[in-house]
Amino acid sequence: MTALSDFQDRNNLDRAWRWIRSNPDPGYKRYCSEFYSRFAVADDLIIDDLQQRLQRGFYEPSHSCKFLMPKKSGILRPYTILTVEDQIVYQALVNVIAERLAPKMRNSYLTQTFGHIYAGKTSQWFYRRWNDGYKAFNQATRAAFNRGLVYAASFDLTACYDSLDHAVLCHFLKQLGIEQEFCDFLSNCLSRWTANDRRIYQHHGIPQGPLGSGLLAEVVLRHFDQHYGPKANLVYLRYVDDIRLFATKEIELRRMLIRLDRLSKDIGLFPQAAKIDIHRVTNIDNELKSISNPTEATVKGAIVDQDKLAKRIAALSPRLSPIVKIEDETRFKFLLAHALPSSKLNARMLTISASRPDLVPSIARYFKRYQKLPKSVSKQLMARVRGQQLYDYVTADWLSVLDGRLSDTDSRALNKLLKAQWRPGTLSPELKAESGKRLIRDGWLNINQTRYAIHTVREWWVRAQLVSALNGQHYGTSPLESMTNEALRDTNPDVSLAAAQQAALLSVGVLPPLRTIQHSGGKALRQFGILKRVPGRSCGISWSMARLIGRSSSVNWRSVFGSTYRHAEKLAVQMRALSDTNVTAFVNAADVFNDRLLSRLYLHDTSLGTYQLGSIGSVLSSTRLQNSYPFVFQLCNEIHTERLKSSLSHPIVKKTGKPTSRIPYRYLRIAKRLYLRAIVELETGW
Repeated sequence: MTALSDFQDRNNLDRAWRWIRSNPDPGYKRYCSEFYSRFAVADDLIIDDLQQRLQRGFYEPSHSCKFLMPKKSGILRPYTILTVEDQIVYQALVNVIAERLAPKMRNSYLTQTFGHIYAGKTSQWFYRRWNDGYKAFNQATRAAFNRGLVYAASFDLTACYDSLDHAVLCHFLKQLGIEQEFCDFLSNCLSRWTANDRRIYQHHGIPQGPLGSGLLAEVVLRHFDQHYGPKANLVYLRYVDDIRLFATKEIELRRMLIRLDRLSKDIGLFPQAAKIDIHRVTNIDNELKSISNPTEATVKGAIVDQDKLAKRIAALSPRLSPIVKIEDETRFKFLLAHALPSSKLNARMLTISASRPDLVPSIARYFKRYQKLPKSVSKQLMARVRGQQLYDYVTADWLSVLDGRLSDTDSRALNKLLKAQWRPGTLSPELKAESGKRLIRDGWLNINQTRYAIHTVREWWVRAQLVSALNGQHYGTSPLESMTNEALRDTNPDVSLAAAQQAALLSVGVLPPLRTIQHSGGKALRQFGILKRVPGRSCGISWSMARLIGRSSSVNWRSVFGSTYRHAEKLAVQMRALSDTNVTAFVNAADVFNDRLLSRLYLHDTSLGTYQLGSIGSVLSSTRLQNSYPFVFQLCNEIHTERLKSSLSHPIVKKTGKPTSRIPYRYLRIAKRLYLRAIVELETGW
């Protein structure tokens, strides 16, 4: 079997869904757990439909939703959220790669390479326990020192995930025996998932956050493992993009670092010069990095001594002015996770969070242990929200802390503040969702503002969050029904699933026509018992035309094409794909599709006369066609005329005798307008 057929196999898709749900990373589940629950309502039916779309060639990845999280340095780290469908597709692709990569890596696991170790098909989890790998990483470091390799150096890469070039990735995938078609599909998905909010496609980078990205990075980083150089009197250890080197002499390390620098240039990655440090090791314990959940006497046992814990946290953050100093950040976050909120720590946490935005998620979880926030804390946090801090991500975290932990008076004041700051077109996704959910839930956005937000916000993740806040307390039955039904028809599956859940919870009526409901949402409605039958298979022609003209239509293409539907669907999918890449070929494909369309139109409307498939030019002078279906006629006539100018059709233009040429890209805009008018005509006349 080919890699592409392995990827599309139903067992592989099911395995991908299982591994996504078992992902131990709490960060990703923070943003996706609700979406997993909605998807699980009809997961078998949706995965069936997903597999069919993949096999029939009209699955298209959604754009991702990106959060920009502050790092210690102050710069931003992108965190990528994919739709549940896209997560399954991504993981299924990586599953295939993992099966081909594992035999090549097996001998180096836990001896030379320690991160993102594939656990195998039968495992409950995709990776083996990461802390076991990191512990082995540190043990190998200690063993190298004990062997007398006392000179050490580290080699880190700058923005490794963001910099991975898709062409370089495909180069290494082909070395694993993976075919070009698989590589092209993966590259197309990655380009969509790594694009920024301005839809600039960079053709490099893999999404940070999803489970499979770590293993995908290993495909490229393995280049260092294979070519780092001589092994005598030198130890090479790699944990993801963190490489440690040990040698008996300093000159040997310098040679190795130069070699690694050259290897990084081979694959378009960049070393962090500031982190390259050659030194003689005198104390190996200082060389080892702490791993998460370090042993601490203060948190041993069933009952934690909170007084001792608070003193230990204070000792780890001895200086708060003028610059906050944390002695051991990993240990600090570990201890804070066990701390009950108290006045002893509150002021310290507020001070630290003001200058260390990267620690805000941990500190926010600490404050969330309060049922009601102390006045001193709520006052400061509300002031920070009012002040619109540098990082929207941080402001969103504070809003999450404040939610449900304020007095009624302070809660109204916060809603008034958020309403004044509400700008759905300019706020970041995380702040837009956190503010919007609260304002909708508490009735501070009127019907028009709510509808505008739900249906114009670009990020699907935000739209789904806003839909989930709809309620019957602040919105009448008719507006609630209208907004929910519009969301059921959102092109994004996760938004439609959120609307299906709300329809079930709020007993909202589902309005016809049912075939325009997004298929995932429709399948969930069936499982909720709201619809009596599952919506039919996705229509590749509807999908292709919606992508082409920019809106969905009510044309029943299965009825239009009858027994020839499957062939017409292949033509439509191919035509749509060519519209993105080759307008000349698109015009030729469109002419063939139109030929098939006219043959069915003549069978449907016998007053037009007869039609012979393959003879589209013979009816383009027909007055009956022109009078009865003027826009269909215009579409077929103009596309056919343009095809005659195509270098893929004829050597010369018959009317002028001039050589044919490629069709300019600007013609695509004309073709889209022609199809839009023709489809509108078919909606009313078929």
